[in-house]
Amino acid sequence: MDEKLIWLGIYLKEKNFLKLIKFWENRVKISQILKERGLEAKELIQEAEKEVERAKKEGIEILFYEDLGFPEILRKIPYPPLFLYVKGCLNLSKPLLAIVGSRKPTSYGKEVAYQFANFLGKNGVGIISGLARGIDTIAHKGCLEAEGYTVGVLGCGLNVVYPAENRWLYLKIIEKGGALISEHPLGTKPRPENFPRRNRLISGLSQGVLIIEAGKRSGTLITAKWALSQGKEVFAVPGNIFSSQSEGTHYLLKEGATLITNPSELMEYLGWKPEKQDQTFKTQKIELLPKEKEILNLITNYPKHIEEITSDTSIPFFEILSILTELEIKGLIKSLPGKYYQLVKI
Repeated sequence: MDEKLIWLGIYLKEKNFLKLIKFWENRVKISQILKERGLEAKELIQEAEKEVERAKKEGIEILFYEDLGFPEILRKIPYPPLFLYVKGCLNLSKPLLAIVGSRKPTSYGKEVAYQFANFLGKNGVGIISGLARGIDTIAHKGCLEAEGYTVGVLGCGLNVVYPAENRWLYLKIIEKGGALISEHPLGTKPRPENFPRRNRLISGLSQGVLIIEAGKRSGTLITAKWALSQGKEVFAVPGNIFSSQSEGTHYLLKEGATLITNPSELMEYLGWKPEKQDQTFKTQKIELLPKEKEILNLITNYPKHIEEITSDTSIPFFEILSILTELEIKGLIKSLPGKYYQLVKI
């Protein structure tokens, strides 16, 4: 027990986690580390005991690499975490998929993320993401609304909610039997350098990573790189070729990521059998003209303004108005105040 506490004490003082992990992997003796840093074992144990006590009050468990409860899947990745802070129920017996993407997704990206996460959640697949704005938030939400299991991996201490507007999601994940995890000590602020490192845990916990909208320099691409280094499959949903939010996604597809267009296909690829049918991604049986199909494909369950629809097609404006009316008559879409349109849910 003292050895674990001494390591935790060193961990609390060491800002370069990856360096400390290297010490651990190289089996550098504690006595050598203490001597080099001028640290006292007694003081380290006291600091560690305070951290453990604080964690207990917050309902957080601190897992050491050698603990029986430490996730075996994370022991196998490059740079495994030495300590893992866990709040809630970390269930690794389920099939787990990471869904990540842009913090500023388009309406298309929002719709894809929600429908994939919702369908996968209904079919027993746990969703791992980073609780960040955009695709991460939508993926967690879609899974929760399907009564599914989801895990949020934070780039800060577990007693720090970031972004602040996601406090409801933070609480909902725990309430619904999910988990929040972090390798950062309590009170750690969400510094920029924390997130690229955090991404290796998102991919590390998952059997595969699904990318939905990522810019050319998106941090999401770092998650994909971690996944590849861990031997995990990377999937990507194609986006609008004119959208900057799809540049990173299309780059991954060119580099060999597996193209996915519906969640059933993804489950089958990973050997998971869907228990429920995928209605959202099935083709409508109503007869449609080519231009009607084109416009219908631009509309999602999220309200979309007519100007956005117009900008995504070369069909003349007056013709778009006629097509929208026809699609509404056929019961496929509905018009909303302010010249917005959305799909009629099946």
